[in-house]
Amino acid sequence: MKISVDVLRRYTALPETLRQVRLLLDDLGLEVKRLSPDGQLTLELLANRGDHHCYEGVAREITGRTGGALTPPPVATLSIGEPPWPLRLETDLCLVYTATLLERVGAGAGQLSDEALAPLRAAGLAPVLAPVDATNLSNLELGQPTHVFDADTLVGAVTIRLSRAGERAWPLFTAAPVEVPEGTLVIADDVKILAIAGVIGCEESKTTAATRRILLESATFDPVKVRIASRALGIHTDSTARFERGADPARPLVGAGRVVQLLEGTGAWRRVGQTGQVGAWVNPERIVRLSAAAAARFFGMPMPCELIVEILARLGYIAHVSPDDGDTVTAYVPTWRLWDVEYADDLYEDLARSIGYNNTPVALPPVEMGALPSPAELRRDVVDGLLQSFGFYEVFTDGFYGRALIESLGLPEVHPLREHVQTENALDRAYSLLKLSCFPQAVELVALNQRVKNEQVKAYEWTRTFHPAPQHKLPSGRLSAPCTERRVLWMVASGTDRPRAWLDKSRPADLFFMKGVVEELGVALGLTLELGPAEADAPLAILLHPARQASVRLNGAVVGVVGEVHPSVLKGFKVRKGRPVYLELDETALLSATPQAPRFEEPPELHPIDRSLAFSLPPQVEAGSVSEALRAAGPPSLIRVAIVDLFEHDEGGVPTRTFTYALTFQTTKGQALSADEVNAACEAMIAAVEGGALGARGVRLRR
Repeated sequence: MKISVDVLRRYTALPETLRQVRLLLDDLGLEVKRLSPDGQLTLELLANRGDHHCYEGVAREITGRTGGALTPPPVATLSIGEPPWPLRLETDLCLVYTATLLERVGAGAGQLSDEALAPLRAAGLAPVLAPVDATNLSNLELGQPTHVFDADTLVGAVTIRLSRAGERAWPLFTAAPVEVPEGTLVIADDVKILAIAGVIGCEESKTTAATRRILLESATFDPVKVRIASRALGIHTDSTARFERGADPARPLVGAGRVVQLLEGTGAWRRVGQTGQVGAWVNPERIVRLSAAAAARFFGMPMPCELIVEILARLGYIAHVSPDDGDTVTAYVPTWRLWDVEYADDLYEDLARSIGYNNTPVALPPVEMGALPSPAELRRDVVDGLLQSFGFYEVFTDGFYGRALIESLGLPEVHPLREHVQTENALDRAYSLLKLSCFPQAVELVALNQRVKNEQVKAYEWTRTFHPAPQHKLPSGRLSAPCTERRVLWMVASGTDRPRAWLDKSRPADLFFMKGVVEELGVALGLTLELGPAEADAPLAILLHPARQASVRLNGAVVGVVGEVHPSVLKGFKVRKGRPVYLELDETALLSATPQAPRFEEPPELHPIDRSLAFSLPPQVEAGSVSEALRAAGPPSLIRVAIVDLFEHDEGGVPTRTFTYALTFQTTKGQALSADEVNAACEAMIAAVEGGALGARGVRLRR
């Protein structure tokens, strides 16, 4: 907002120098972005303070600090009576609507004085016509947008309503009519739309130099509806900036009175009849109560009730000390603050600006005895240290992402990962969805690193995902939360398992590397974390390589998923190098499970006996299923089955994998195992594999 210091001096007393004025405004939270030598100010205003978007609002904030008098511009007194034009109100989204008819006197159109036009010139607006200039001045001076229609272009009654499907309007300063979204708040006559309420007027009813009669509109509209209309049409005006922050419902007559005073002052215009008004708005007379003792604790300084009442009165509140309690101040919220003042904390902000933030005591907050970290926090520290020892970096991603990121996954039309909690009217479409899965952000992280030639990626994050939940009414009448939260630990790895060195002994950071990470996590936390068969119905199953994914199990229950990112997903994110691996674990299950204390077992007197078997597995057969079959068919002396080697080759043009399984047999105390007994056990396990369901799927011993 651009204002003039000289014009601002008309409203209240200011410091003498421009520098002092700037320091005062900055200290009040009215940030001065620019100050020219001739006293033109550019202000950065608070988003929640629509009342600051005018000279009177800025001056009132200043008087709250200085205690000076506030001198608003003169306003004509308007009387409500028989409407000078038929009015119809068909929606409660218009709180108050007033219409005043004026006609031209004589041949001239009148002209406002240079003194009156000073606020326009400071704002960078060139004078146009006296009626248009007067409406702009009402907005700049008092914060009440108004508009004038050429009354002779109106057909029938003026109606405040919602637009219908397919309706078109011709906004001012546009080349042609545009379609108005259905449900937009508009002002219309019987044949056309006259204005987009709170946004802009239309060409077909605009005031020109030939206009003989004008209908002056002054109203208050629902701020959300104005903001939606402005964004939908791509039109933002000074009127929009005021209305979308919440205009004063008690101001329409005041704003119209200022326009009438300016026009009648030219001698070229006069009122015809009384002012018409429609709208059911009634002042709620909101009351906020404030404890002086609580305010004193908040500011760290004495705050007597009398001081609080004095400051609030300077800001337009009607305040007094409650007769029943000498510590409580009762404040009636002025109508121009109904949109942003509801609690005592809101009054603290007003008091702080009036006192001055630099004038309050500076003190450290009281420090009490701290609490020891919880078991979950200690275990989380253990996980952090372990992952960082593997070369992982902790990252922090947004809790929102856009629809474009989900589309890059190439999911089918119906899939659980498409069902998000979505924000309405998001300022940025790239942040319109609450995070449902960490997977797309993990793949995007790899893609971003590869674009800057960094192929070594190891990242992890403790975060939350948000899952849609059916809403229902609570006993209080409010709706339940639209989603549930899930705590997640995820990590992604691409490149090699360790930094390359001159004596390179690194290997790919693949699924087996991540399997090692899972096992080390289990050891560090004292948990039995194991990889099991992948779950076909898991949401991430379709996004991971079908033959290189597994579920992570804790005591038999699934607590996560691990797998290589599917090639089609990598193509969608333009990842051209490496085969990234993704791991996701349920944080709650990981940190709340009861750790198992390590047990000491006396070493056996006899050495174990080792054997190895190599089985060829066709595609789609999991190596772990063979391990489970060997354990099931083995004798009690079989204490370990481990995969120690993988050989990939073709047999008759069919891709085949040969896994080597290391078998360890342990003799019990006093009972030695013979080689023949071990060999017989191995033959029985081979027969169980080849003769069972796995053999039917093509699993065979490689001899």
